[in-house]
Amino acid sequence: MGEHNDIKEITDQIKYVQNPEGPTLGYSTSSGVQILEQDGLFFKDLSKDGKLDKYEDWRLPVEERAKDLASKMTIEQIAGLMLYSSHQNVPGASGGWFSGTYGGKAYEESGAKPWEMTDEQIAFLAKDHLRHILVAAVESPEVAARWNNQIQSFVEGVGLGIPANNSSDPRHGTQTSSEFNAGSGGTISMWPETLGLAAAFDSEVVKQFGEIASKEYRALGLTTALSPQIDIATDPRWFRFNGTFGEDSKLSTDLARAYVDGFQNSEGESEVADGWVIIVLMQW
Repeated sequence: MGEHNDIKEITDQIKYVQNPEGPTLGYSTSSGVQILEQDGLFFKDLSKDGKLDKYEDWRLPVEERAKDLASKMTIEQIAGLMLYSSHQNVPGASGGWFSGTYGGKAYEESGAKPWEMTDEQIAFLAKDHLRHILVAAVESPEVAARWNNQIQSFVEGVGLGIPANNSSDPRHGTQTSSEFNAGSGGTISMWPETLGLAAAFDSEVVKQFGEIASKEYRALGLTTALSPQIDIATDPRWFRFNGTFGEDSKLSTDLARAYVDGFQNSEGESEVADGWVIIVLMQW
């Protein structure tokens, strides 16, 4: 019964408003954000000032909205968007590199639910204005999704309502004892490491992987994949050798393209008109 009540509580906190021939807006009732109505359309009052700001108007071009948002931000808020969190465990570990506390107590002593935010997470979101979060181990996909809802509800109610961007290193390798795979809760699909995918010499297989993995990332509350690793492997002594597509530059190009297409391509009603932004990270 307690579990059922928990699910109902979180579901009740999330509401949706459908715009005619426009986006469906989701918001948390616990964040303090209200819905504005103008010209028969609905908008989220993320600034909580009772009026429709340009950055809240989904009808305007992205660049215009971004400029308006930036003009309202303090230097501290802008600096916060240039920061990245350390690895976050959900729930927070009691010790080690990625530890966290709940009301000053270790998780086991606190009585906190596994998806609640740690003291450290609340601090870097509210005080440091950080919005880019690196997720490591999670207890289960369900806990990850609930934690994401808690995070997004919290930041929606803070400042200008800028959402959190949760990201992860690759999670789908077959070595289930490794940090990120074990961290998925062990219930997402398992695939060969990137070098194993390359051994298939088949871009369609890699694209299929990307399509499946992207759905699972979204279900876990992850919006940024810190992959693929597109370095050309030249020295087998390198720690990240198995994260590459191998030593062949042509094959690596084809498979990296397929990987990104699988993760990011949009079609039909969900198609992104101007495409997606791809950030290339090189491992040294």
